[in-house]
Order: sequence, then structure tokens, then C-alpha cells
Amino acid sequence: MKPTKSIPKSHSDFWKILPIFVTWRIILFVLAFLAVFFITKFGNRFPYADRVLSITNLPSWVWGFGNFDGVHYLKLAQNGYEAQYSQAFFPLYPLLIKLFNFFPKGNLDPSLYTDPSYFYTGIILSTALFIAALYFLLKLWGKEYSSKVAWLSILLLLSFPTSFYFGAIYSESLFFLLAVLTFWFVKKDKFILAGIMVALASATKVQGVLLTVFLAVELWEKYKGRIKNAGKDLLRDVFGVIISPLGLFAYMYYLYRKFSDPIYFLTVQPAFGAERSSLPLVTLPQVIYRYVKMLFSLDPGSLGFWNATLELFVTVISISGLIYAFRKIKFSYWIFVALVVIFPTMTGTLSSMPRYVLMAFPLLPLIAKFNKTSRYIIIAQVLLGIVLVALFIRGYWVA
Repeated sequence: MKPTKSIPKSHSDFWKILPIFVTWRIILFVLAFLAVFFITKFGNRFPYADRVLSITNLPSWVWGFGNFDGVHYLKLAQNGYEAQYSQAFFPLYPLLIKLFNFFPKGNLDPSLYTDPSYFYTGIILSTALFIAALYFLLKLWGKEYSSKVAWLSILLLLSFPTSFYFGAIYSESLFFLLAVLTFWFVKKDKFILAGIMVALASATKVQGVLLTVFLAVELWEKYKGRIKNAGKDLLRDVFGVIISPLGLFAYMYYLYRKFSDPIYFLTVQPAFGAERSSLPLVTLPQVIYRYVKMLFSLDPGSLGFWNATLELFVTVISISGLIYAFRKIKFSYWIFVALVVIFPTMTGTLSSMPRYVLMAFPLLPLIAKFNKTSRYIIIAQVLLGIVLVALFIRGYWVA
């Protein structure tokens, strides 16, 4: 009898991740479908829905995953930075949509409409990127923690109330994959590959520079006390850190050449509302004080009140988790999470914080170690997530 060949663990992990992802994706579509019946009026809180999304001839519970920022990414993929203030969105994600769009195009006027093929490509791309991110995240956490903690952390991530952004036409899936790969290559002691991932991340979101800080801290921890004897290894790893912000620098150079403003992605922020300022930077206590005052002035029956409540609640919980995690996770991980939580607040608002904290994923294994508690957290997250998915799909601002 011939011995049976065992399936490599890496393949086994992929085939375990895939059905979990598919289940998550189906649940999102079901919730989106039901949202159409429970929230009959479309919020229409963003432009171009008729020219970018409904023109796909797909049901609204499908094209709803392109709402809000999605329309800007799709227009960028087709037309580049022609629209005013579109420079707020970094280029790599829409560029990938453009590069991988192999669908046949229609005869629509590109100055007025976005070809539906870009929507199809965007959904497929986000799906593929997120599956890859989950796979490498499971491998990373499998090496750092027990298998049980790794899998429970994945469930905590998928059940997070704003995790649906990973399946939407947003750059979250791409940035998340690049962040996970950065952690993975650092774990493998491959700083140049990690630096390349960070360079790509910094061309995806401005938060990519936070990974440069993470990389620098990892470099310091690796060589502290033995720099003199490090030799070529140190030069190689330093090179990885040096190249890490090149994506951001390349985008800044492009903005300087075309719009005479290298930080145009910051200066256009006030145009998108949310009372987000560009400069000067605002401290976290100032922002929290402002939100507390806001809650006393807003109508408790308004969506704005509950948006502000959610943003403040998520921020406070994230900061509490950050304080608890000090010295309980790797210092470089802690620094990255601290920057993920604090950096967005420096624009003077907590808007989008429920989405931004998705990148605080190094905290999840810490929660997963409390097996019974994490189960209740998952239930609470799912219940809140149902509401947020419904609102987002029906055109109401969530994050």
C-alpha cells in the first residue's frame, strides 16, 4: 500500500480560511439584501451614485459595497486625478483596479459615467486581497501564539462591526494585506521585502508611514547593543527602512509636479466635510473634549448623534485596549497600534475611527486569550455590525 501524501500545512490553512471567508461574504450580502427592505429610503450622502454605481445594473444591495469612498476610487481607476479634490485618495488601489480590469468596456462617456467593469474588478480585487491577508495573518499569529488564539483572533477580526470595509471598494483590503506582509517579512528577518511592502502601503494610505516607524523600531530592537558587530546585515536592513516611505514620496512628487502642492492630499481634506482640518495638528484631549460638547448639543434622535457616539466610543475603547496592552505585546506592535489609534485624531475629528482601528489588529490575539470573554465580544460586534452594514449599504455615513 502506498503511503498517503499529507497536505502541507500552508495549503491546509488556506482551505480552512476559504470557507470562513465565503461564509462571511455571504452573510454580508444577505444583510445588504435585507437592508433594502428595512431602510427603504436611500440616504444618498455621497456624489456620483447614479453615474458610477447604479449604472452597473446590479441590485443596490450589491453595488452598495461601492458607496462613499468607493465611487472616488472607481472614478480614479478610470480617469485618474481629473476630479477636484480626488487627490485625497492615494493612488495604488485605484491603479490596481485599472491594471486588473480585463472586462470588456461599454460605450459610455467617461467624462460623465464610470464603466461598470471597474466596479466588477474592484469587488474581485478586494476579495482576493483580503483572502490573502487572512491567510498570512493566520500564519503570522500561528507562529507567535497558539493555533486556538490565532483562529479566534481571525473570528474577532471578521466579526468586527466595520470589517465589511474589507469587502467593499475601499483600500482597506490592500493596506491590510501590505501591513500583514510587513509583519510577516519582519518575522522572517527580511527587512528589504518588508520595506517594499511598506513602500507600497505608503502609496495606498498616508497611514503607511506608520509602518515605517514599526520597521524602524524592529530594526532598533534587533541590533541594540550589537551595532558595531552587525556588519553588512545592518546595512541591508537599514536599506529596507530607508526605502519604506518611497511610495508616499513618489505620490508627493507627483502632486508637486502636477498641482504644485506636495501635501495636497492633506490640504484638500476640509473639502470632504467631517470638520477634518489639514494643519495645524490637534491633540487627542482637544478632540475628545470637542466630542463630549458635541454630544450635549446634538439631537439624540439624529443619526449625527449616534455617529459621534460610535466614533467616541470606539476611540475610548481603543485607547483603553492600548493602555492594557502595554508590555503585553511586542513593543514594536504596541507602537504601531498607538500610532494607528492616535494619528487620525490629529486632524481634529474622530470621523472614520471605527474603520481606521481595523488596523489595530495586533491587539486581537490579546483579546482572544480570554476565551469566554471574546465570545461575548464577538456577539456584541456582530449585533452592531448588522446595523452598520445596513446603514452603509443604504447610503448613510458610518465610518
